[in-house]
Amino acid sequence: MVVVEGSKEMEGAMIWFLGLVFGVFLLFYRSMLVFFAKGWQMAVDAEGYGPGLDLNESLAWGSIHQAEEAQPWVTVLVAARNETQRMGPLLRALTEQQTDFVWELLWIDDQSTDESAEQARNFLEQFSKVPFRVLERDGTDGYPSHKKGAIAYGVQQARGRWVLVTDADCVPGPQWIRAMIAKAKSRKGLVFVAGPVRLTPSNTLWERSQALEFMSLNAIAASTLSQGRPVISNGGNMAFDRRAFLETAPYDSNWKHPGGDDDLLMHQFSRLKGPSALTFCLDRQAMVDTPPLGSFRDFLAQRIRWISKQGAYPDPVVALILKGVWFMHALLLGTLVAGVLQGQYGLLAMALGTWGLKAWMDGHYTRTVAGFYERSAHWGLLLWTQLWYLPYTLGAGLAGYRGKFTWKGRNYG
Repeated sequence: MVVVEGSKEMEGAMIWFLGLVFGVFLLFYRSMLVFFAKGWQMAVDAEGYGPGLDLNESLAWGSIHQAEEAQPWVTVLVAARNETQRMGPLLRALTEQQTDFVWELLWIDDQSTDESAEQARNFLEQFSKVPFRVLERDGTDGYPSHKKGAIAYGVQQARGRWVLVTDADCVPGPQWIRAMIAKAKSRKGLVFVAGPVRLTPSNTLWERSQALEFMSLNAIAASTLSQGRPVISNGGNMAFDRRAFLETAPYDSNWKHPGGDDDLLMHQFSRLKGPSALTFCLDRQAMVDTPPLGSFRDFLAQRIRWISKQGAYPDPVVALILKGVWFMHALLLGTLVAGVLQGQYGLLAMALGTWGLKAWMDGHYTRTVAGFYERSAHWGLLLWTQLWYLPYTLGAGLAGYRGKFTWKGRNYG
């Protein structure tokens, strides 16, 4: 009898303790999402969702037109490895760009083992209306064998004042270059512009769920950049000042991390040039589409690669927040499992309540930003996404911190 009563007292104390911890977590999490929502509204107020910037007006200051610039103003840089099955739509989209200034295309083949370089060269020789170069890395350029090495090599070879980066499996619209460079020229002192990216097509339930999660991450990039506290970015759509890149050497402190061609670049620019030198282009004409991953295994491999770079974030506040959110997800899942296995329904109810409130807060933010991305965010899809997101966060987080993964035929870590 004494043992039973003692056990119940311990269970009660545990519930009260975890309730306090989860309460603090929810308050912190709510504050973070309010911060994101505020930043999103600031980005919307600054730019809006309309047909886009008045590009001619936006490009007015500074020399940029063909008659004034003998050299290309923009270098579109694509670092590609083994992309023969996915690069066709991007190549076609690049030949359809509408600009009134000089730009060049620089295709860096990152030691592909297929015919990517030859395929790109053949297509561009036939259809390109702008200067282009296809350069093949052979391991002798002095840069590491990963995407950051390919980008750094490309920046060295680029002729443009601004470098606009996308991935070989992305598809921008015809006004993409103009919209991104218009934002870059919208005020003096900018050295980095992040752009919108969404997953397309999204036909199956898994693809729609991926698109929802991906959309939220991209919106967080806009929300945080608009408030001068950059957190994440996406290498499928970003532009930066070439001279600023060469001056700051943003990859030199993090070469050992294969990922981070986008986030770590952005954070180093923020640290060395100040957060006011960074911005987000919240313009649908700057939107870049990229296909969802076909399997959960591929999705997990991608996210492990993304997470592996977090140890290199120069902003300790960002690193601490990311680790804190991961820890609370781990505690939440552990409490759910313990409540089920031990039949402690008090723990189970508390964990489910916490998870439900978190899901509601996530859903509210996601539904706020979905209109810009022209994506559905109904509550059924949000709930389904939450079901896999919790265990995924823990598994990918653990694997990512180990730093071991395989990507495009290369083993890292």
